[in-house]
Amino acid sequence: MKKNPPSLTGYDMFSIQVLFFGASAGFIYPSMIVRSTTGAYWVPLVVWAAVALLSCLLYSKLLGRLQEGKLIDRLCQSAGIPAALIICLPQLIFIFGALVVMLRAYSELITMTMLPTTPITFLNGMLLAPGALALAGMMPIARAARVLYLISTLLSVCLMLIGFSDVKWTLGGPWLFTNGDFLMIRNFYSGSFIWMGFVFTALIGSYNPRISGRYRKSYIYALLLSFPMIAGFIYLPVMTFGRELTRHLTLPYISKMDSVYHYWVVFENLTALFVSVTMLYVLLVMALKLHALGESVKSLFPRANPIWIYGIVVLLVYASASALPSWRAVEGTIFYTLGLRLYALFGFPLLGLALLSVRERKRKVAS
Repeated sequence: MKKNPPSLTGYDMFSIQVLFFGASAGFIYPSMIVRSTTGAYWVPLVVWAAVALLSCLLYSKLLGRLQEGKLIDRLCQSAGIPAALIICLPQLIFIFGALVVMLRAYSELITMTMLPTTPITFLNGMLLAPGALALAGMMPIARAARVLYLISTLLSVCLMLIGFSDVKWTLGGPWLFTNGDFLMIRNFYSGSFIWMGFVFTALIGSYNPRISGRYRKSYIYALLLSFPMIAGFIYLPVMTFGRELTRHLTLPYISKMDSVYHYWVVFENLTALFVSVTMLYVLLVMALKLHALGESVKSLFPRANPIWIYGIVVLLVYASASALPSWRAVEGTIFYTLGLRLYALFGFPLLGLALLSVRERKRKVAS
């Protein structure tokens, strides 16, 4: 009988979720929200947060059906590996695409801000570090998350507080007006990716009804903590440059950090410091995604060698990220994978609940 993997503690899940928000909210997300509406920016945030909470509740209900086991393993036992593979394939493609986008986006960020002459193919080699961490297992990722959460969150909050020192609050308005125009703009839907950290933690570790409650609460607490920080990433550049100029910036928050200058600030280049802090978020989250993808593939192909699985995944992610021609291609990829994200949010947990319900009914009939 396969030994059940250990489960994450509530603090582990909370730390991972906060790091997930920080991994992309500061450099990819702000431009999408600023370009998506002429009304209050917090309204699209609240809409997606509500959608994410609904999806998290579905996943929590699904994980609560497990009895000390991994989600993909239970789906394979309930429906068989071929059927489970069909259900999981869009989920696996979604995770793969999320890895490609995050790796290439962060490499582009480094190129734009710090190392303009360094080849993207070289910068994409940073994937080796999270690949090694992912192969090491879930608990090394959790231990790293505990430490990085304290360091990176503290630094991010300090940088944000410094950024508030030279803003004009009137530029942030309108604060209450919205006409729902963001519902017709593609950038609003592209921004769904930052709310989905719970999707990845659902695929690693062992779950039961008690742990599923911990899973749900950790995401809610992380969302409550991170929401003001996400709003700060959006509103700080707007309250510095104004709405119209911010809409034309590729990386609004990076531009904001670059504009801050105070004689009393110890660090001369706040942009470089922010990029370095973001790297802590990104490397940990890429390790989480790689581990979720690797463990899912291992459950679907139990005879495969884990080293080969992770090695092939890393190579494919590296090659795909290097093949994207530009930053605009990264943004396009984020939008065109919306269907996969919606499947991951609602299709996968609903199908999983249906499969487990059918299996439970069959057991009752057999008994």
